[in-house]
Amino acid sequence: MSIDTLFLAPIYLPLLAASLILAAKAFAGETVRKAFELLGFLIGLVLPAFALFALRGAVWDHQSVETVIGAWETSLGVHYHFDGLSYLLIALHLLVSIPVWLYSRHAGPKQNTFSVVFFVQCAAVAATSLTADLFNLFVCLEVMGITSYVLVASSEKDSSALASFSYLLYSATAMVFFLLGTFGLYRITGSLSYEAIVAAKNNLGGNDLVVAQLSLVLIVISTLLRSAVFPLHGWLVGAHSKAPHAVSALLSGVLIKIPLFALVRLLLLVVGSQRIGFIMAWAGGISSVVGILLALFEHQAKRLLAYSSISQIGYVVCAYGLAVKAGIETEKGALLLGIALLYGFCHALSKSLLFLTVGTTTDVLGTKDLNKARGAIAALRQRGERIPLTFICFIIATLSMTALPPTIGFMGKNTMLHLAKNHASVHLLSITSVLTIVAYSKLALMFLPSKKALAVDESCVVSKTMKLSYALLALMILAGGFFYERIQRFLVHILTPLSEAKGGYIAYYAYQDLGKTLVTVGLAFLCIVLTRTAWVRKLIRPLSSKEVGFADLFFGYALAIGFMAANLLW
Repeated sequence: MSIDTLFLAPIYLPLLAASLILAAKAFAGETVRKAFELLGFLIGLVLPAFALFALRGAVWDHQSVETVIGAWETSLGVHYHFDGLSYLLIALHLLVSIPVWLYSRHAGPKQNTFSVVFFVQCAAVAATSLTADLFNLFVCLEVMGITSYVLVASSEKDSSALASFSYLLYSATAMVFFLLGTFGLYRITGSLSYEAIVAAKNNLGGNDLVVAQLSLVLIVISTLLRSAVFPLHGWLVGAHSKAPHAVSALLSGVLIKIPLFALVRLLLLVVGSQRIGFIMAWAGGISSVVGILLALFEHQAKRLLAYSSISQIGYVVCAYGLAVKAGIETEKGALLLGIALLYGFCHALSKSLLFLTVGTTTDVLGTKDLNKARGAIAALRQRGERIPLTFICFIIATLSMTALPPTIGFMGKNTMLHLAKNHASVHLLSITSVLTIVAYSKLALMFLPSKKALAVDESCVVSKTMKLSYALLALMILAGGFFYERIQRFLVHILTPLSEAKGGYIAYYAYQDLGKTLVTVGLAFLCIVLTRTAWVRKLIRPLSSKEVGFADLFFGYALAIGFMAANLLW
């Protein structure tokens, strides 16, 4: 089959899977429903993976496809563009979604509609990755948001319903401003297509240019809120920590990155994007430090992981901003964008595995409090896990998250720091690397032997599908470390325009900076000692009790819009 036939498969196949499962749930018995869920998995996730495998040669040759659904004019119709960027975003989603769906088979959510909503979200993610017009991007982000609200609330606990509602409020507020920005650009340029907007906007002047710049600011800031960049991060912790473990893995691993990269087609072409990129680079650096400080003083396991996601998305946003600042048409810009996306892969695999293993562990121990949770290995053994696979996979994910060898996180983070070393914000990322090790050392305490009798939850079992999901993610993390150079070359090549391809590689090997990694570990050990002293605990106690409310988020939103608008207009 040709590229023209296959590139929309990641949209319509998950929708077909959702339809079949919904029909089976409405008209068939329990056995048939389970069979259709398995069929839905094959149609909605496995077949799109095969389609991507078949398209690898086309994206390597820099082939692309453009189409407008329903034969509308390009300026008004639903416009899709398939290229290397959309290919990688869909691949990122599938790599995490397949193990997450396997994990959910036993661990839940147990709601009948989970798989239906899950596959609708898969289609929305693919559509977001492929879209090339602003209104379609708005619609796709809304569908992603609505399915996320439902999935967060699917644990059927009061706290998850409240977290889902807060997520809805924050997200809806942001999307109102996103829609205003879309209207502003359409009013000035007369089009919703990225290419037509860019062509018109780059020739604007006077008041029309001011309106266009402000509209672009509203769109960018609303997108950054979806990615939970400081100071727009307040909604994430509640939503990701209260959701079922499988949903937390999907949201934190993939969903916060897709909107950011989906916007890159517009940002890379618009005049003035360099200044937006400069601001985003600093916002990413600050977000990384603030996120990890909040994680450092958190005592609930999943909330710590959620704060860490805010910190790690800061790395991605920093490299992304530097790529936009440099311009994708330059060799450095293409490299930075490729490394930003590659680190997105590193984080997605590692954080998903952490949410699954830590979630299972806290369920077995019956507590999420890191001051009380101990003896996890023994507790898991009591629940039938003879080989400590949960612990082994937790260690692999932690090594990757803290940038230690031989994982993909070690290679990705060090390559990013090397490539961004001439920008001052990289110092913030280096500080974050030290504090990340300190924060994750708290999670590891769960696996130390307990001096007290264990109160194991007898209802928790680590099933075969859960072990399979762990193993798939852990193997990808290790394989990514061993084959990192090949992966990086493939990724950067398909993101680089054909004329620039020969120069678009980085001659850097992370193991040459192994000494710096040892220094980072040494500094982290010193910080661990300091955080156990009474005066440091007293100093940071106010930070650990601070909850972000709607007023805080609104203030952060207004501050971000004001700062970026001022920077663009003056």
